[in-house]
Amino acid sequence: MDYIHNRFSFFFGSCHHHSCFISGNKPYSETEQLAIDRAKSEQLIEDVERAYVYTNTEASVTVLGTNSKGELTAVFVPKDGGKMQAALLKDEITAQQAREIVMDEMAVKKILHTKLGMEKDGPVWEVAFLDEKESLNYVYLSASDGTWWKRILNL
Repeated sequence: MDYIHNRFSFFFGSCHHHSCFISGNKPYSETEQLAIDRAKSEQLIEDVERAYVYTNTEASVTVLGTNSKGELTAVFVPKDGGKMQAALLKDEITAQQAREIVMDEMAVKKILHTKLGMEKDGPVWEVAFLDEKESLNYVYLSASDGTWWKRILNL
């Protein structure tokens, strides 16, 4: 299990100067637990490391963990009961890499969260942050290569 936990720490990173990601020890909400149970029942994921609600064009729950082969996997579970999608994460950019791209290109004062979600073009990292003027910003990067997908700035 330490090996899997270390792989998750690498993939999702740890933040020393910014608060970046929800705690892995946090109890799951009812919505998150239902999504975990659904993903497990369809054998898309075996061991769960994290789960959280992701809301953009549609609300869903992202369930992160490993599949039966021990591969890092994300399962995207629509809250409306629609079709689930699973993605292997081994070739995707990490949360830490996504944050670094954002911090290199934007005036970031504080990162609020980094979440992986599914959009029409595939998995994206949502990075929410406050800029130097304390404005709220949401930026989205493709998880496959780190290119910008969408920016919602100065809220």
